Amino acid sequence: MSPPAAIVSPMPTAPVGEVIEATTTEVVAQACNLESPPPLGTFVIVADDRGCEVMGVVAHVETGGLDSASRPIMRGRDGVRDRQIYEENPDLLFVLRTTFRALVVGHNAGEGWKQILPPLPPRLHYSVRIATSDEARAFTEVGFAYLGSLLSATDIPSDEVVAANVRLAGEQRGEPYAFALQAGRELAQCLRADYARLSALLRRMALAAPTGAAR
Repeated sequence: MSPPAAIVSPMPTAPVGEVIEATTTEVVAQACNLESPPPLGTFVIVADDRGCEVMGVVAHVETGGLDSASRPIMRGRDGVRDRQIYEENPDLLFVLRTTFRALVVGHNAGEGWKQILPPLPPRLHYSVRIATSDEARAFTEVGFAYLGSLLSATDIPSDEVVAANVRLAGEQRGEPYAFALQAGRELAQCLRADYARLSALLRRMALAAPTGAAR
């Protein structure tokens, strides 16, 4: 029996990163361009040749040296600051990197999106791209169970990630207010025993600025 064909989404977005670490619960990717990662809360997708797409939500971004032995040092001197530092030190593009971490919130093995973990992690060195508007809509039409997964994450600013994701997904769907209301109802159920956290989270949802989502 031949393996399932790789899923090819219509008009996928360009790659924004490459997988450098992967588990069934999270993906770490190096951004294709320094300091140009997908924004916090963005839906991202990794597809492979096993016929599975994995959906993640960007939960952490950082820029630093390529390894622990090449930590960045101060480069500014004699009035050279900010962008000028990069212009005078073009080698920085080769000794620095931007990475982002995405929490896995679902997968599609050819039968539609499911908000459960995939049976296997994405493959290393495969491309990461931002979900299209249609893909974000299809995933969120399944429901809001994924928000509970994000809320329960303990080593990220989970409330900030949830707020940013709701805003970005609402913008991608073209109905930010209606989507926020639906998400708010789910969050109210998840946090019914913690009114203070719920109230603060809803305020963050109103303040989070949507930027950079794929259209």
